[in-house]
Amino acid sequence: MIKTLSVCRLALVSLQLFIILLLIMLLSPVVQAGKQADYWTYDEYYRLHPEQQAVSGALIDAVRKAAIPLRYDGRPVRVGIIYPSFQFSNYWPRSVKSFELRMQELNIPYELRTRYTRPNTEVSMQVRQIEEMLAWQPDYLVYTLDSPRQRMVVERLVRGSNIKVILQNITTPVKEWGKDQPFMYIGFDHAEGARILARYLRKRLSAGTEYGVVFRSKGFISDMRGLTYIHAVDGFHNLSASYYTDSSRKGGYEAAHKIVKDNPQISYIYATSTDTALGTVDALAELGRTDIIVNGWGGGAEEIAELRKGNLQVVLMRMNDGNGVAMAEGIRRDLQGLPVPLIFSGDFIVLDDRMSAQQISDLEASAFRYSDRQQE
Repeated sequence: MIKTLSVCRLALVSLQLFIILLLIMLLSPVVQAGKQADYWTYDEYYRLHPEQQAVSGALIDAVRKAAIPLRYDGRPVRVGIIYPSFQFSNYWPRSVKSFELRMQELNIPYELRTRYTRPNTEVSMQVRQIEEMLAWQPDYLVYTLDSPRQRMVVERLVRGSNIKVILQNITTPVKEWGKDQPFMYIGFDHAEGARILARYLRKRLSAGTEYGVVFRSKGFISDMRGLTYIHAVDGFHNLSASYYTDSSRKGGYEAAHKIVKDNPQISYIYATSTDTALGTVDALAELGRTDIIVNGWGGGAEEIAELRKGNLQVVLMRMNDGNGVAMAEGIRRDLQGLPVPLIFSGDFIVLDDRMSAQQISDLEASAFRYSDRQQE
């Protein structure tokens, strides 16, 4: 059954978010990023909660298959989405499109409101957007979690309201929240993606190979993708230099430029996001260093285009539309009174410059089975 906030409770949560907004503005220069140890990894969580595995398996199976329409005669479900989508990665707009198309196939009437910002740099704006959403009283609120400031916001929403919070692009529950968890964590496990790329590059490049790392901005996702990779190749490949950026293409360009200028002997640069990968490609083109291997992280259209041009040699591709489909299927299970798993982690596949054009196209079509559909 769908529940809405009472007027008094809504006012209380709005006041608490206003206080958080003030804290963000006052303390943002000194707030430190959370540690990986603050979160349960995907595997750790299921070791502690084995009963969740069957529920998770049922959702994964539903996501991979065609939709089964639901008989639902209730009022339209209200869904609010706040995404950091102003970046080159098209993960976020594809998430919205795949979610909407799956909801339509499931025959679930819904009302959707969306708000967008830049990644990890406009949290105060995100708080204001959440306040707007609260006034609308959504049944489900979709947000993300990458920084301590965002964590403050999510914690207040989870503990202070009846809204069912879906966290996108994270699959690792916060330990400190205990049983007071969001409705769902949905995404593609960052640590597993890093390990997949580590296995690939260990096979492709010999022992003793030197490399650099271009991080996103400081935060949980950057560390999960970057530090996990460094640990996975430690003792086999040698890290020459690494830099955090502002998560932008320009930031990736500046970091990669400095890495190569100071360490001309490196054989590859490990990039932790689409924007940093594209910026690295820009820097290498300017420096004339086409011999240096660069990876993509996510497998969106921009990365695949660069792979086809030969500017990226390997791309970790998410089966992207699974994230939006998982949101819709999670809501379907909730409306039916079925158990909903806390975590959904989607599939990855590796694309590289040794594949045929047809192989790449076939895998791309599978990853974007909803979001590449033409509007009717």
